[in-house]
Amino acid sequence: MVSACLPGSENLVIRQTIARWSSLQAAIAWSGISVRTLKRFPTERHLVDSGLMTEEEHKMYTTLDSPHGKWFVPIIWIVNILKKAYQQGRIDSIQFDMILKHVYSYRDGFAMLFVYDWIKIPLVYTQVVAIATYGYFFICLIGRQPKINQSGMKNEVTIMFPIFTTFQMLFYLGWLKVGQYLMNPFGEDDDDFELNYILDRNTAIAHLMATDLADQLPTLSEDAMNPSIPHTRASFKIQDIIPKNHLTNFQLSNKDMEMVTSQHLDGTENQNSKEKSNNFWKKNFNRAKKNNVDVPGIGNISETEELTK
Repeated sequence: MVSACLPGSENLVIRQTIARWSSLQAAIAWSGISVRTLKRFPTERHLVDSGLMTEEEHKMYTTLDSPHGKWFVPIIWIVNILKKAYQQGRIDSIQFDMILKHVYSYRDGFAMLFVYDWIKIPLVYTQVVAIATYGYFFICLIGRQPKINQSGMKNEVTIMFPIFTTFQMLFYLGWLKVGQYLMNPFGEDDDDFELNYILDRNTAIAHLMATDLADQLPTLSEDAMNPSIPHTRASFKIQDIIPKNHLTNFQLSNKDMEMVTSQHLDGTENQNSKEKSNNFWKKNFNRAKKNNVDVPGIGNISETEELTK
């Protein structure tokens, strides 16, 4: 969006700055919720050393006093540079509005991450689940011991293994560990989010889009596109089956496909239709009479019969 609204070499610095501030925004925000990102940028000085922040920006950022955090400051800088570009006539009002919507959507994503980080699962829930799980197996350790016949032990050795209890312990403890890992998806476990890689990937792609791909356009040719893409020998054997609707093979008979009206129906079909309709109303009328209920347009059946008499 930025490259489309701010093309040309004269806007290269603006595109690069917006791309760098976007990565700076992610680095500052993720440092507050992810241990991996915090270890990568433990102080604000590390942001300068990594190239995400200049010395002037570092001075402005550190002198800013904000008791509620300063993770949103790069977004404000992006809005200000877009406002300046609009005032200089580099973008019109429609482009300015479209870019601002994407910037605010980008900011809202980080705000939701902080909300999820603030509102955690209450500690009492995790304690109850852990105590219940381990307490259950402690009780099973005593309660599921088999009763051994002492007289039979003189002649043979009895070996018993609690198979079902062992499977229960494996499943329940496994589910408990999975739940504990899911409580903090931004930790240092192998299955947690790789925010450092995401930051590197987004920074590289943003720089590529702001510089090399900003005004790159291949030469247009008049050759016709091949309507069918060829396969290799390996992929030809595993071609997917074309999906079909479940009514693809459904067919009606020639008689059922004829266009008819009530006048075109023969006497037998018309008579059967009338008989079905009369039987339906007669059945409902008798049921209403038996239950002494009101019928729309008629009223109470019993009262109607008395008035008729």
